[in-house]
Amino acid sequence: MRVQVAVNDGVPVRASLDSKGWLSAHLNFPIDGADDSTGSLSVQAIDRSDEPNFITSVWEIGDLSLGDKAEVRVLADGETDPPTKIERSIERSTNLFSNVDQARQLLSAISVCDKELWAVLEQSQRAEPEDEFKKISQAIGGIIMELDRNLIQPTLHRHPELLAEAQKKGLV
Repeated sequence: MRVQVAVNDGVPVRASLDSKGWLSAHLNFPIDGADDSTGSLSVQAIDRSDEPNFITSVWEIGDLSLGDKAEVRVLADGETDPPTKIERSIERSTNLFSNVDQARQLLSAISVCDKELWAVLEQSQRAEPEDEFKKISQAIGGIIMELDRNLIQPTLHRHPELLAEAQKKGLV
């Protein structure tokens, strides 16, 4: 998939994604109460073909203000412009565990925690009123999401060889 994006009939920028993932255009305006707010236009491609890792490419198109025209065209595959920036999840400084055995131990601990939280949730569904169960399920869901965001994903980005093991444990 390829898109062409331009501001005010300026030089168009072509961006594409040729693999599994997402290609999206972002029009962003901060809403701060000022009439002269400026915004920005960009295109982002997230290549997820090397799960659990991914590559994010960004094409910064430019700033926008009141009266500007932004144009996005969908094109057939072809030539593209180089992205403004590229980030590889495997290179993030927030990735965890230089030692694969420690990473494996973390995934096992999270698996135990996950099972215990699900057991609490199941018991609360039988013992608690519906409104209380809803609050409990939202709280437990939030914890599970944070475990994924702060521990599981940063570990798997550093050690993609543990993906199958994490899947077997039901963690991803």
